[in-house]
Amino acid sequence: MERNNNIPIRNIYYMLSYAYQTLHLSEYKQIGTEKFENVEELYSEILAIGIPVLIRGGLVKDYISIEEDSNVIKGKIDFNSTLNKNTLIIKKVSVVYDDFSENILLNQIIKATLVYLSRSNKINKKTRRIFYGLLPYFTEVSDIELNLNLWKNLKYNRQNIRYQFIVDVCRYLYEQLLLDESSTSQRMKEVQEEQRLWSLYEKFIYAFFRRETEFNVSHPQIQWIVDDEFIDALPIMQTDLVLRKDKKTLIVDAKFYSENMAVRFEGGIPKQVSSNLYQMFTYINNWKKQRDETVAGMILYARTTALNQPNHIYSIKGNQILIVSLDLQQDFNGIKENLIAYAKQFFE
Repeated sequence: MERNNNIPIRNIYYMLSYAYQTLHLSEYKQIGTEKFENVEELYSEILAIGIPVLIRGGLVKDYISIEEDSNVIKGKIDFNSTLNKNTLIIKKVSVVYDDFSENILLNQIIKATLVYLSRSNKINKKTRRIFYGLLPYFTEVSDIELNLNLWKNLKYNRQNIRYQFIVDVCRYLYEQLLLDESSTSQRMKEVQEEQRLWSLYEKFIYAFFRRETEFNVSHPQIQWIVDDEFIDALPIMQTDLVLRKDKKTLIVDAKFYSENMAVRFEGGIPKQVSSNLYQMFTYINNWKKQRDETVAGMILYARTTALNQPNHIYSIKGNQILIVSLDLQQDFNGIKENLIAYAKQFFE
């Protein structure tokens, strides 16, 4: 079985550092010098430091809709609910009003994470006590049951963006512990681990090029080039990364798979994963090129332990497509050098 998830803990820390600038705050400096036995320890230490930082800055509030029976009229009267409940008998009416409250999903996720971690035997006692000691700051926040769908409902803005790093780490740690506790097959665990690390890998690649290079870096949606303006039901083409310099554009798609090349049968010749190649070819052909602009694509895999790894450059219908693999198990300086070298293959 090919694998790419045995990434050194130190490299996961560096990937987090790029993906989330928050990790460069003075409060987190000690983490960079510590040695961790596993990734759970790293995530736990980040939360043990980061959640108190959030608390000191004040828990974020937002307006939430409250529905209750009251003898004081406030907000709007819900006449249907009042009649259905027959609350007039006790001199009350059903009202709906907005309240500026800490009881929002972001704080609910953090509280639920603290509860979960303070009871988990996968976390050492000292850290569990820290998490338990933070719970009183969330007394005004409702208890919810953690599940992975909660993170899909989050929306960030200028007021709450400081939460993103900590809430994402809550998810990483919860998924990691859930994976350890699950009774699913080893194959399913590898697939779930692959999906979890893919998100961090994408964030890291994007942040690295923004921070370490002078390219114009973005991740726009590409619009379909259609003949009659009819685009209903067409899939969204969301890029992971687009690098631009002068009149050159490189569309990059980051892939974190357990298998980077397709083999139809044991002993067969490895081939490119066709769906990934088709996807990149579609991106390039729907990119609205400016005059004299050269557009190419790069599929950037995380290297697996397989003998054959993608390292190819194709020219298809006048379009260059680079397919490379990045070894995340090497020293981090090597990772940085490789990423810059891959981009230079096109821009220089």
